[in-house]
Order: sequence, then C-alpha cells, then structure tokens
Amino acid sequence: MGKMNRFFKVILFTTYLFLLISNPVVAASNTPNFLSYHIQTPTESDDFFSQKKSKTISKQTINEIKKSQILILIVVVFFVSGFLFLIYHIKKTKIINNQLASYAKENEFLISETNHRVNNNLQLISILISESLRKKQNDANKIEFEKLLSKVETIASLHRHLYLTKNKDKVELKEYLLEVKNNFNSIVTEKDLTITFTLDSVNINPDDAMYLGLMITELIINSVKYAFTSSQKKKINLQVQWDKIKQEITFNYQDNGESSKGKEIRPILVLQLGQQLAVNPILNSNRGFCLTFTKKIEI
Repeated sequence: MGKMNRFFKVILFTTYLFLLISNPVVAASNTPNFLSYHIQTPTESDDFFSQKKSKTISKQTINEIKKSQILILIVVVFFVSGFLFLIYHIKKTKIINNQLASYAKENEFLISETNHRVNNNLQLISILISESLRKKQNDANKIEFEKLLSKVETIASLHRHLYLTKNKDKVELKEYLLEVKNNFNSIVTEKDLTITFTLDSVNINPDDAMYLGLMITELIINSVKYAFTSSQKKKINLQVQWDKIKQEITFNYQDNGESSKGKEIRPILVLQLGQQLAVNPILNSNRGFCLTFTKKIEI
C-alpha cells in the first residue's frame, strides 16, 4: 500500500510540474500582445468580414494549442505511469524471487537434515543389531540377523548418499550401488566370495534407488545362503547397463551356484520389490541363478 501511495504521488507531482510549465504559455496566449501577434489591428481599409475571420482563426489557433497541451499532458502521464508501474513490477518480482530462493534453500537444508538424522538413527539400529548378532550362538539366528543388518545398512547408505550430495531429487546409481556392495565386505572375506559389479552411471530418483539396493541385498543374501556348495568357487556378477537412446536400464544379476536348493528358491521379497519398481523380472536357474529386467528411467 505504501508503494502504491508513492506511485500516485509521483504521478500527481509530474502532472503539477507539467501544468506549472504549460500555464504560462496559455496565459501568454490570452494576453493582448499575443493576440496582437496573431490578430493584426484592423485598419480603416480592412472590412468588417476580414476582421471577424481573423479573430475566428486566432481563437481556433488558441484552442488547438490548448488541445495539444492536454494531449501532451495525457501522453506524459501515460508514459510516466507506465515507467513507474514497470519499476514497481520489477521490484515486486525481485522480492518474490528472493523469497522463493530463500524457501528453496531452507527446504534443501531441512531435507538434508532429515537424511542426516535418518542415517544416524539407522546407524544406531545397525549397532544394536550387530551387538545382538555378536551374542548369538545359533547359526540360523545369526543368518537372520545378518540379513536384517544388511538391509538396514542398504537403506542407511541411501540416506547417507543423499545427505552428502547437493541434488536431493536424484541419486547417482553407480556410486550408491558400490556403497551397497561395500556393505558385504565382511561376508565376502568370510565366505571366500567374489562379487563383481559392472555399472553404468545414471541418475535415478531415490525411491527406485532404494528398491534396487534392497533387491540386490536380498539377491546376494539368498545366493550366500542357498546357492553355493562348500567346495565350489563362489561368484556373483551384477550388471546395470544404461541405454541413453531408449532411456532405460538393463539389470542382470547372476551367481554360479551349483546347489539344487538355490535353484528351487523363489525370492518372494525380490519379486515384491520388482512390483514396486514396476518391472517384470525374468528368472533363470539353468546355470546358477539369474535375474534380469529392463526399466524406463525418467531423466
């Protein structure tokens, strides 16, 4: 409201200045000297009609001058008003943009803090599970705790990744899945297992990244638990290829397990995660266990 008041005051002041300048011209045009300039003093030789015509022309000239002044005033007021409105609009837009930038920065900070706190809470849960796992003597119970611990660490890795990156809307899949792979370092050493990840770089949304991370975690756990015999070389290979033209990834997981039990297992959780990803995994157990699918990615 205060800006609008200043806006109208400037218009009124401009109008006043124009009238102040233009009034002397109008006043001068009404003086005898001005009239004498345009209206020659009739001589005795001039006839009556010539005098009348001259006076009429002079009055028309004065009226035209006044009309021109009014028109100029209107044009000046119009342009001044437009200019002031433009300045007001620019300032208002700048204020709004600054507010939006402030809100965006605040929102980014809140999201970052949320990811940081979730990561800390999940790390605490991991510590508690690890402590319980250390106390367990029963191998069956230990395996279940190891599965739970791996899944918690997979989710924690995602939130840690989101906290450390500037872009909170996308996750660099290669970096994240390598973090998931690192969660199995102790199992790799203990079970004499070779895990190979071949990954293309692509940015995907955090939800899809989490489902993929959990799917890989579950697949590795199932392979370790069911697929291998004690005497064989244990290998797991994962490939995620990005097709830029088709805008899709091709996911291929495979182990070289020789155990018949591993071939009979149907990974229910993996299939449920596939539904969340809106994909239809293809399973093949002719040579070990293999799972493949393709998924469209929105860039």
